[in-house]
Amino acid sequence: MNALNRGLTVVENVLAAGALAAAALIAIVAVILRSGFGVFLFWSEEAIIYLIIFSTFFGAVITLRAQEHVNVDVIATFLGKRGKQVMALVALVVTLIYLGVVGYFAWLLLFEPFSSSTSTPAIGIPLWVVESAVPIGFTLMFLRAIELLVRVWRHGVEEGDLLEAEAEAIGLDIEDLNRVRQERPEDGKGTGRSDS
Repeated sequence: MNALNRGLTVVENVLAAGALAAAALIAIVAVILRSGFGVFLFWSEEAIIYLIIFSTFFGAVITLRAQEHVNVDVIATFLGKRGKQVMALVALVVTLIYLGVVGYFAWLLLFEPFSSSTSTPAIGIPLWVVESAVPIGFTLMFLRAIELLVRVWRHGVEEGDLLEAEAEAIGLDIEDLNRVRQERPEDGKGTGRSDS
């Protein structure tokens, strides 16, 4: 599984960073040519838009890898380690179903006659090339979700300390949070007293 993780990480990073870097490079060159030499690259705006679309779909895979997609962990915060693992497994199965269904239809869209017979207005490439960001992105996310499912199944949920992250996000002091934790053990039988 480590080889799959490493391989996916390289592919995801190269595709997302490459598309974003190419968009930035084209934008910089277009601005320099337009303002410095009066040369207008008529295709640059379209190319930048398409490259940003690619980087968005490939970046979504990286976000899934880092488990930074927006989620609501209301129930999981009240559960123990095993309960959190079960909740994470259920969420990943639902995610896999969603990615599988949408990815399947994205691949079908790619092979529609309209996609191969239509060209983009400025660059003139077939529409399927632009549309390919969607099925490729969803396929990579599907593979990454499988890797996460196996990891959670084998090792449980990584304790990234959600409470600490949320406390820090709203400006609470981590030391105060740790002091309160020491006063109240995890089994719920804390003394209930406070030093303040």
